[in-house]
Amino acid sequence: MEDRVRRTAINLALLVVVAAGSAVTAGCDAPWVSRPAPDEVITVSTLPPDDDPEASRKAARSFLRERADDGTIYALADAIKAISGGWEKGTDRAFVATDLNGARATSENGRLIANAFASWTNSETGRGRVSVFAENGELLYAGHF
Repeated sequence: MEDRVRRTAINLALLVVVAAGSAVTAGCDAPWVSRPAPDEVITVSTLPPDDDPEASRKAARSFLRERADDGTIYALADAIKAISGGWEKGTDRAFVATDLNGARATSENGRLIANAFASWTNSETGRGRVSVFAENGELLYAGHF
C-alpha cells in the first residue's frame, strides 16, 4: 500500500512538471508568471535622444501643414518642434517634442496634440503609441494612434 501511494505521488509530481514544461514550450505562461497585458506597454517618461533632428523637424512641419485647419491644436501649433520615433517605418512609436512650458505644459494639451497626431499619422500598421513631451523633456501625455 505504501509503495502504491509513493508511485502515485511520483506520478503526480511528474505530471505537474510535464504540464509546466508544456505550457512554457507552447508559449503559454505558467500561472505564477506575470506578464503585462498587450495594452500595458512600457511608456517612456523622458524624451529619448533624436537620431535625426532634421528629419524630426521636417516631420513636425509636415504634420503642422496637414493639420493647419484643426482648431483643436491651432493654439498649440507654435509649440510643436519635432516628431521622432520612426512611426512611419513600422516601429509604432512616435515622440512629439514641444516647447510647452509653465501653464501650457499640461496633460490636456499633450492629449490634444496626441489626438491630432493620431488622426494624421501614416503608420504601416495603423496602430502604435504617441508620447508628447514638454520643453523640459518630461512626458505630458502618452496615447495610441
